[in-house]
Amino acid sequence: MMYKSIGLAFGALTLGALAYAGGVEDAQAQECSITIGRVVPLSGPLVDVGRETPWLDENKMAQLDNGMLEVGDQMCAINYEVYDSRGTAAGSAEAAQEAILNDEVDMLIAQRTPDTTNAPSDLCERYEIPCVTTNTPVEAWLLGPDGQPKDYDYTFHFFFGVPDLVTNHIGMIKELPGGFNGNIGFLYPNDPDGQVFAQIFTPAFQGEGWNTIDPGRFEQGLPDFSSIINQFKRNRVEVVTGVLAPPDMQTYLQQAAQLDYAPLMYIIDKGTGYPEPMRALGEFGEGLLGVNFWSPAFPGTSQYGGYSGQELVDAYEDANPGTMYSPGLAWTDAAYDVLFDALQRAGSTETDAIIAALAETDLDTVTGQVNFNEQNFSVAPLGGAQWQLNEDGELEKENVFNAVYPEVELTSEMRLFQQ
Repeated sequence: MMYKSIGLAFGALTLGALAYAGGVEDAQAQECSITIGRVVPLSGPLVDVGRETPWLDENKMAQLDNGMLEVGDQMCAINYEVYDSRGTAAGSAEAAQEAILNDEVDMLIAQRTPDTTNAPSDLCERYEIPCVTTNTPVEAWLLGPDGQPKDYDYTFHFFFGVPDLVTNHIGMIKELPGGFNGNIGFLYPNDPDGQVFAQIFTPAFQGEGWNTIDPGRFEQGLPDFSSIINQFKRNRVEVVTGVLAPPDMQTYLQQAAQLDYAPLMYIIDKGTGYPEPMRALGEFGEGLLGVNFWSPAFPGTSQYGGYSGQELVDAYEDANPGTMYSPGLAWTDAAYDVLFDALQRAGSTETDAIIAALAETDLDTVTGQVNFNEQNFSVAPLGGAQWQLNEDGELEKENVFNAVYPEVELTSEMRLFQQ
């Protein structure tokens, strides 16, 4: 499945031609057209990442002047096309190939987990396409299968780094009300996130003197977690950490409740980042903790729109009654801003000029400041989130820990997991 915003692209071109009708200006407006391809899960286990599509794309384009961006001495029509990664590495590779080889996009955005960001990054390097990726921990994007950093020339990445994630999680565990017995259970699947998290968290937790109970890597879509749950029960595990896609998180938590297992704390990344699967959990999701990789508690303002994170969320939720934002809303908005900013500073549509401008990015966005280093990544802030019931009895994400990045505002106090 591939979503293409043909109508919006046509509208941008038509309005641009009208705005600059006549002579050289008209020719420049028609000749300068830039297409940005965006690879994102629209189906599969990470479908919740793409739920704001195409609202967020249309909202971003609406901030431009009739769909046009001034680049040097010309006005360029900015178009976008969205490609479904299906939440898999193979799907993202196919989507990126379609965008680059068949549709010949000028730039690419890819977001959410290594399964969606890494293959497009590699293809952008091969075909020399400017690319911005996000929503994947820096190390999971940067490091190759051999554990060594990849060399990126055309791809630039911004998101949180694993060292900050580890410090954040250790800090949350230490703030557990009443403390715990030192036994931590792992829920890390056999995917890039699970493998990296297990490798990094094992020595980090053991370095704190805690006992790690690791059942090993399991395949996504595991239908029966009972053996893992019983292992946690036998070892008196009071804190469980994991990185689960929403379907696995739902299966596990329902089975844990059936087996009468409720630790003092769950810190589950990935699945807890998105509102639809969390609200679908209902009572099973109350008290779940995870990394807060974005919420309106984050600092920053869009330079192409002038809105804060809260104002972006308000606009989305007003336009989509009954729907709660997800963090992808902000990361996509920021990725577009990074590309727009690079185009304008480059003053040219030439690839070399755009890449040079991307390398010099120093931009405030709704996700915070983006400033790429020599390895083409920028580390973003994070916090500690917990899903708590609001006044309407619905689960809502609160930022409950900010010791790593105090500029991410606290919105509630941490609570024990209650089942």
